[in-house]
Parts: sequence; structure tokens; C-alpha cells
Amino acid sequence: MRKAIMLSMALILAAAPVFAADEQEAQKEQTTVQDEMVVTATRSEEKVLEIPAKVEVIDRQQIEQTVAETLTEQLKKNASIGVIEYPGALAGIGIRGFRPEFSGITKRSLILINGRPAGVTNLATILVDNVERIEVLKGPASSLYGGEAMGGVINVITKKSTGEFTGEAEIGAGSFDTRIYKAAFGGDIGKGFDFDLSARGYDQQDDIKLGNGDTRPNTKYRTHNGSARLGKDIGESWRIDLSANLYQGRDIETPGDTAYEAQQGGRKDIDNSGFDLTAGGELGTNNQISVTTYITNETQKTYKKYTGNYPSATQVAPYRSYDSDIDWLGVQLKDEYTWNKHRFIAGVDYQDIEKKSRSYNQDGSRKAPYSPDEGRVNWAGYLETIWKLMDERLTATVGGRYDTFDVETLTTPFKTDFTPRSESFATFSPRAGANYLFDMGVRLHTTIGRAFVPPTAAQLAGYSERVVDGVTMITQGNAGLDPESSVTYDVGVGFDRPDWGLSCDLTYFHTDVDDKIGTVQIGNTKTYQNGTGAKIEGLETMLSFDIGAPLKWDRTLAFFVNATQIFKAEEEQTDGTTKDIHNVAEYTVNYGIQYDDGMFDGKIHVRSQGEMKDTDWVTAGYPEIEYPAFTVVDLMFGATFADHHRVIFKVDNLFDEDYFEKKGFDKPGRAFFVSYRYSF
Repeated sequence: MRKAIMLSMALILAAAPVFAADEQEAQKEQTTVQDEMVVTATRSEEKVLEIPAKVEVIDRQQIEQTVAETLTEQLKKNASIGVIEYPGALAGIGIRGFRPEFSGITKRSLILINGRPAGVTNLATILVDNVERIEVLKGPASSLYGGEAMGGVINVITKKSTGEFTGEAEIGAGSFDTRIYKAAFGGDIGKGFDFDLSARGYDQQDDIKLGNGDTRPNTKYRTHNGSARLGKDIGESWRIDLSANLYQGRDIETPGDTAYEAQQGGRKDIDNSGFDLTAGGELGTNNQISVTTYITNETQKTYKKYTGNYPSATQVAPYRSYDSDIDWLGVQLKDEYTWNKHRFIAGVDYQDIEKKSRSYNQDGSRKAPYSPDEGRVNWAGYLETIWKLMDERLTATVGGRYDTFDVETLTTPFKTDFTPRSESFATFSPRAGANYLFDMGVRLHTTIGRAFVPPTAAQLAGYSERVVDGVTMITQGNAGLDPESSVTYDVGVGFDRPDWGLSCDLTYFHTDVDDKIGTVQIGNTKTYQNGTGAKIEGLETMLSFDIGAPLKWDRTLAFFVNATQIFKAEEEQTDGTTKDIHNVAEYTVNYGIQYDDGMFDGKIHVRSQGEMKDTDWVTAGYPEIEYPAFTVVDLMFGATFADHHRVIFKVDNLFDEDYFEKKGFDKPGRAFFVSYRYSF
């Protein structure tokens, strides 16, 4: 496998001199791909083919043609990253071999909306109706974004309609008695103002059916979401935008593990809202400044209808068992200066996060939550430099960021078994990269960077006691903990020729993780310590070939492949042994065919996922198990007629595959969806 990869890279590089004879003609044809701009890799606009970092863009057409309602589904089907999904609107991701995570304020993959932290812990609450594109930065980005950017960064770019007023309305239906309603409007409204407004409702009124024909009880749900933006141009170079987003999930049924049949069933309500204000413009010659302020909130209310231990739980009248509130408040200040062809991006970030929890008895009275309330304040300063050298063929980036954190456990109502405490720490994260453009579309790119994940408040400053068989057992934080850290390097070769309709890239990555935080038991006291590490390495592959381009067709017929192959994803144990990182698949491959002639378009999409390890939490002794590989096929077809009308037909899991991505939480079987859209 590795020999084949190296041979492929060598052949591409060896062919570069042969391409030189057609250099001038190629440069005329290469404007399409080279002019595609991304902002995530450097926190400023850069051409995607000139940046050293590995960035993949999921554009609006790909979003439209993918059978997916949530950000998580779009990412796993277009960017080949790891995911974890549960019925009941709960999902998370993992990039480049890091285990997918779906809860908590400390993760190893960072989610942004228009460059600011999304303020969500559950990715199932981020939908894609008003999204223009999704930028997927694979690799460490703590030098720009701080903690939680160890595996990579997902930046969701929403629509910004600044031209003629347009709009659309859509109504649809599908399997499991699903009803879908959507509307979006936007554009110029005069006197320098423009806006966007969107709303969506999704109501699944019946339980899902699995690939084996069984109905999965307690899987109905309904959601509503919307977004709004108002912008204004001020003078010739300044602009201000005010944006808001809202998600509401109501009566979201949660089925629990299939091993317990219906005895873990419950439901929950989820709310997520965010507001941000961005202002920016020119401040002197070759100097642009911007400031963003944001505030977000995520609230969840959980209801139970069973009590006692499984599998002999007792059904009771539904009661509220748990609430949580998480608030994010932040400010981002950025100054971008251009000198000749070089650029310098400097900035300051501030973020304050507070999480509160409440637990309830069956009679509605309050009780102590499992974990204490916590807070985290983060100040950071960063500098990213972009150097254009050798007639702009070489782009070099060098940058770093210094972060300080104050974390604390807070006084928590009804929880008296711990002592509130606070701790502080700081860390520095550098990164460097280079990208060289050869003739005829060949490019080499490489980066190396350090990333980190901060310890949680409980790991640093927690303290709790409980009595077991007359002995007081203590769990205590460790104020001397260092952040988990990693060093990642990657190296890749790409080839882009729009006139041939061909674009491809091979990128090898290697990550060493140090100072992983684990637990240690000393007598009757359990605490946390840095110690173990992990190693991850793999290969990312991207290939797209549009046969219509070399044949000069006025339509697109493209074959595509996007894959991640994990060669190694192992973490050290305290006894010196190693084990595979759980929930990381050996490989994930997306491939298929896309067609678009302006009137008809469609996509056949195939997703294959390899084996991966996990813990079987419903079997005595909690043994390690291996999940089987699976392949799932989706189908999408659209027809646009009379300019304003469009019909869309989608099939999820076309061949009714019976599979799961998390044992005990099987995915739905074949599902049909059809919708009608009117645009103006």
C-alpha cells in the first residue's frame, strides 16, 4: 500500500518537466480552481491552490446534491472524516484519526460559523440550509484558533446575498411520515443595506425502519431552525453585519441501546441560539481591520420514562431528569497588513464559557448534578505571516499563538461533595508551511504545527468525595496538569488542470500526541496526570475528473473519490502497552458520479467505511469489539423547469443496508424524500 502511494507521488513529480512545454496554455485555463478562495487556513482570504495547509471545500452544489440534513452528514459524505451519530439528534466528529466527540466544551476538532466559534457541543444542531460552503481544514490549527483545533477546523460559511433580491420556498415529504418546509430570501434592499432570512421545519412523525426490516421504537422528532442577517456598506471600504441563528428541537425521542429494547427510552428538547456583530474595513494604506463579537447559548432538557438499572428498569410517568446550559461570549480583533506581496495577520481573541447543570428526582425536586458547574476564560494573541516568493510560485507561512486560560469549578446548587477551585495555565502553539506551484498545475505542500487541548475544570480543580463500604473515596483535580499536546506534519502533492477536468491530491500525515491526561489511583484518592501518548498516521486522497471539460461539453459529468486511510491510530496505556484508538475506522471512502446540465442534475454517492474498535458497554466485563465494514449508496435527482420550478428526489441508503456506526444504535434503512421548490 505505502509503496503504491509513494510510486504514485513519484510519477506525478517526474511528469512535471514534460508538462512545461504547455505551460502558457495551461496558465490560461487554470483560473477556475486557482481563483477559489478560502479563509480558514490563515484567517484571511487565500487562493486554495496556494496555501500550504490541507483545505477541502464543500460548495453549494455539493451540499445540494448530498442526501444530508445536518453538518455531520455533509462532512462524512464529502470530506471522509470520522463521525459518531445517535438517534435523537446527537452527533460529533473526529478528524485525522482523533476519536469523534459529541459533548463537552473541550474537544479535538473546532467548529466555526463564519470564522467565530459556533458555540455548540452537539453537531446535530447545525443544519445546512443557509450555508454557502463548508471549509474543512485538516491538520493542527492551534496557531490560529487555540485549543480544540488539534485534528482540524470546520468553518461553516453562510450565505451573504448582496445583489438583486431573490428568494425560494420549498415543501417536501418522505419516509417515516416526514414533512419538510423551507424558505429563504435575501438581497439588496437599498441605501447600502442587504439581508438574508431563512427558516426551516422538519417533522418526522413516525419511527424509523432499519435495514433488516425492524421498526426502531422511540425515534420520532421535530426541529425548527432559522437565521437572519442584516448588513450595510459604510463608505467605500467599511462594512457591518449583524447575524443571528436559532435551532429548536422538540420532543426528540431517544431510544437507547438496542440491547435494552425500549427500556432506555426518553426524550429531550434542545435549543441553540447565536448572535454576532462584525465590523471591518480599511485603516490606512494596505491595512484592514475587523472586529467580531458573539454570544451563543446551548440548552438541553432531558426527560426519562424508566427508572432503575437495565435490563430490569421500571416504566414510570415521564419526568424531567436533567438540564444543562452552556453560554459562550467572545470578541475577535484582527488586523491584516499587506507589504508588497506579503501579508501579516495579527489579532487578539477573548472567550468566556460557562456551563451549568441541574438534576431532578422523579417527583420534580432538585438534586445534585453528576458534575459541578464550570467556567473557562481564554485570552490569546496570534500572528500569521504569509510570504510570496520565487515569482509567487512559493507561498510560505509562519505563525504562532499564545493562549492563557483561567478555569474554575463553580459553586453548584445541591452539590456539596466538592470544593470550588480555580487554576490558570498558558501555552504557545507555532505552525509553519510551504506550498510550491510547478508548471501545468502540479504543486507540493507541507505543514508542521503544534496543537493542544486544555484540561477541563474538573481535571484541574475538581474535588469530590463519596463513601463506599465505609471508606471515603476522593476524586481530586491536579493543578499541575499540562494541556494535552500534539505535533503534526503532513506532506502532499496535488495536480489541478481545469481544461482537462482533473483535480487530485495525495496527503500523508503523521501526529504524535504527548501528555495525554489519564487517571491514577493512589490509595483512596483518584486524580489526573499527564503521561501517556498516541501516534496517528494516514493518507488522504482526493480525485475528481469531469469528462465534460476536455470534450468541451456544456454539461458536467464528473467522477469523484475522497478517502482517508488510517495506517496507525494507537494510544499508549499506563502499563506500557498500546491499543487502537476507538471509533476510528481503518478507512473511509466516498466515491460516485455527478451530473449537471443546467436543467437536470443528479448524483450517485457511495460511502464505504472499514472496521474499527470500540468498547461493548452492554456486555459483562466491557470487552473490546470490532465493528464490521459496510457500504451505503445514496441517490439524488433534480429537475429544473420554466426557470422558477425545481423538483428534487433523494434516496438515503438505496439498497437498504443494515448497518451501524455505533453498536446498539443502528442507522435507518432505505428512505425516500421528494420536494418541490419555487425560486425567484
